[in-house]
Amino acid sequence: MTVEQIPVTTLASGHRLELTVHTLRGASDGPRMVMFGGIHGDEPMGSETVRRLLDAIDPAHLSGTVVAVPVANPYAHQALTRNTPLDGVNLNRIFPGDRGGSVTEQLAAVLSGILEGADYFIDFHSGGNFATVEYAYLHDAGAEMSRAYGTSVLYRGHPYGGSATGWALEKGVRCMVSELGGGGQRIEHYLRRGVDGTLNVLRAIGMLPGDPVAPPEDQVVVDTLTTLRPTVGGTVLSDFGAARLGERVPKGTVLAKVVSPYTSEELEVITAPYEPSILVLGREHLTNVAPGDYGFMVADGATAKPADPG
Repeated sequence: MTVEQIPVTTLASGHRLELTVHTLRGASDGPRMVMFGGIHGDEPMGSETVRRLLDAIDPAHLSGTVVAVPVANPYAHQALTRNTPLDGVNLNRIFPGDRGGSVTEQLAAVLSGILEGADYFIDFHSGGNFATVEYAYLHDAGAEMSRAYGTSVLYRGHPYGGSATGWALEKGVRCMVSELGGGGQRIEHYLRRGVDGTLNVLRAIGMLPGDPVAPPEDQVVVDTLTTLRPTVGGTVLSDFGAARLGERVPKGTVLAKVVSPYTSEELEVITAPYEPSILVLGREHLTNVAPGDYGFMVADGATAKPADPG
């Protein structure tokens, strides 16, 4: 394995911003797989998943090449923020970037160069500092990866404009986005799921030997995934944390209440909108929240369909 530092830009402080790129070359020819972790700095689970994968993959058994960027946004990673602190920009909304632009635009441009020529791409995300999530995006180009990854919910949604995945799909790259873990909950559980799921993906696409493990029997595809955001700030009290992800709850179920930590006033109630609602992102019993934060994410259980085994 080789480790390379790719220059991005020099800051006013004199610091040279670089991206660390790991290249793992297999013993035989095969596809080129690119992996990013930490596009959002408040999602360190992705960075750790990529780091563990680099240790877990034996080059002697690998067909092809794995190119991995564990920390795609170093300053956001340092600050544990979704956006880059230096310019306030969301890295996953401005691909393919601009070499003559702001810090984040230049990061996107360098990352786009790394993605050029890839056959496969996996972008590792999680639920951020306070929320825990469990699903994977399902795209026609790369669907075999999403199924093999092993989450019980697959979301057939369009990628965000300017996202790394959206740009890669336009370039003909087969893509998967992992949304797994976060919120400081069940950390080892989700890290194992991410590593084991990705190794299974590599078997499914022929980059590692052996038969892939079949997807879970209850794996479903959903087309509707709704984010429930509080309109006020305060303290969120909820009984629907990480251990209940994947659970189907009746329409109208109270998922959380937002209360004032100052007056104890109940400010808002967040309820399940579908019959049933499948919980894919939740919060622990007590977390702080700001207006517009990710509160919960739910899928419409009535429209969920069994996943095609491929």
